[in-house]
Amino acid sequence: MHMFKRLSGPIAALLISGSAFGQAPGASIPRTADGKPDFSGVWQTGGISLTGPDANVVPAKPAAPAAAAPAGRGGGPAKPAGEYAALPTQPPLQPWAAEKVKGLTAKDVPTVRCFMPGVPRVVSMPMPFEIVQTPKKVVILYEAFRAFRIIPVDGSKPIGERLPSFMGDSVGRWEGDTLVVEATNFNGQIWGPGNMRVTSDALRVTERYTHQGDTVAYEARIEDPKVLTGPFVYRATMRRPPDTSVAEYECLEGRDDLPHLVGQ
Repeated sequence: MHMFKRLSGPIAALLISGSAFGQAPGASIPRTADGKPDFSGVWQTGGISLTGPDANVVPAKPAAPAAAAPAGRGGGPAKPAGEYAALPTQPPLQPWAAEKVKGLTAKDVPTVRCFMPGVPRVVSMPMPFEIVQTPKKVVILYEAFRAFRIIPVDGSKPIGERLPSFMGDSVGRWEGDTLVVEATNFNGQIWGPGNMRVTSDALRVTERYTHQGDTVAYEARIEDPKVLTGPFVYRATMRRPPDTSVAEYECLEGRDDLPHLVGQ
């Protein structure tokens, strides 16, 4: 598989306290000249830039149960109140999709063949991404698979012919201090989060980026009426990796020994 480098920066800087979703209202956040929350800079949700050289490594033996960590402090993001709070966090698959998933293995993961991961899976990749923010658009440059998104936030729409694609088309808007992005026009060849290993061209992802100062609370509402019986939500916490920048990424199709690829 691919080599995930990212050894830079002191690990001590990784211990960011506070819940991404439960931080006290009014926390100090950076703002742009027009008063919007400033998301500019490099972010990451996983990988060894954030969690050290053992990141993404499956232990050979199950680890002993650890004491429960407070939500959002090493135990994953806290469940927020509000619009998405009642949504399930696992995909409610239609029977045909659930049956198809049973026959899929790691050899079927689209990214193994160098296809871009789509939204929101690209957010969970263990490599950083950089956000470039202007009053008219937000550009996200992902190290993973050299993917990128150009997101209008001024009420305009993407220009030109828009063919279905792995990353889809994205249009943003502001709801108070939250950046909301609607992503559609996917090609039905990507996997969703969790056990959603089937998608269709009807996939619709509504992302919410809420700046919390040191972190960003990320939520994605996933809808696909051809695959799911209803919507579900994916959550992650975006943090700033220390001393890290977006680097060149290369995926060479066919370099992996796919017949011997194991794992899920």
